[in-house]
Amino acid sequence: MTEAQRIAAGKRWIGEAFERLRGAYRRTVPIVAWDWQEEDPAYPIRLHLAGHAAPLYIPTQGLGFGRGQLLACGEPAPANDPARHEVKTIRAGRLAGLAAAQQFPD
Repeated sequence: MTEAQRIAAGKRWIGEAFERLRGAYRRTVPIVAWDWQEEDPAYPIRLHLAGHAAPLYIPTQGLGFGRGQLLACGEPAPANDPARHEVKTIRAGRLAGLAAAQQFPD
């Protein structure tokens, strides 16, 4: 598998896992749409939340998932489990932060 195919597989894995996590935050983080913002070597996820004109980024603007994380997530092997866990933790933490911000606006 080429590097581009592994990156695509990693983005697919992260996207599918993100969709499952998104369901858990459906009430507190109203995501209208999301997509990848490709800024190689970083790949942040851009969100559009209901009621917000500007997109938000996961984990934060300027900090995305790196090429290495995508490569690791795109290859299901026990050696890549730590990278997959790290990516899940980053996403969950950022969505929890967005949920808190929605409940307690500035």
